[in-house]
Amino acid sequence: MKYAVIDVETTGLNPNIHEIIEVAIVTKNESYHAKVIPMNIEYADSKALEINGYNEKDWYGAVPAKDVAIRTAKMLDGKIIIGHNPSFDMSFLRELWDLYNCNPYVDRRYIDTVVLAREHLPSCRSYALDHIRSYLGWSLVANHTAYNDAQDTERLFHLLWRCALWRRWYFAIRARFAAWLGRRLS
Repeated sequence: MKYAVIDVETTGLNPNIHEIIEVAIVTKNESYHAKVIPMNIEYADSKALEINGYNEKDWYGAVPAKDVAIRTAKMLDGKIIIGHNPSFDMSFLRELWDLYNCNPYVDRRYIDTVVLAREHLPSCRSYALDHIRSYLGWSLVANHTAYNDAQDTERLFHLLWRCALWRRWYFAIRARFAAWLGRRLS
């Protein structure tokens, strides 16, 4: 399966007003990570900037948004998107692509690790990535950085996908056993 795990950090929650300030994409063959030069930092939500750790010093040498739009469009073209609430990330990427006339083919059906976590980690108290990290005993160092979040999302996807495979295997065997037992009893 050709997939790409994505994560973006933004200046707020509204893709029509706020913008991407960091992006990460992890695929089977390559990874991409960039801090993005904010064009309208005056519209940023101060809480979002605090959570994402934005400061001008750490963003020195950041990449122009146009370069990020072109690179992400090329990397995600034709891929299945995996993310932790990928609809949020993709809404920002689609806004960026529209701004620079990038038109990759990306299906609007995504694989969401939040949904997988709800199914396979029912005793987790919250499905925010930080809570899942704590629940699984993973490090919280460098959380809310796009690259670390994308890597942990990929790790979570593979962990939960294996759980799903085992669960499907169990139910398939159980159904076959029940059918065999039914034939034996009749």
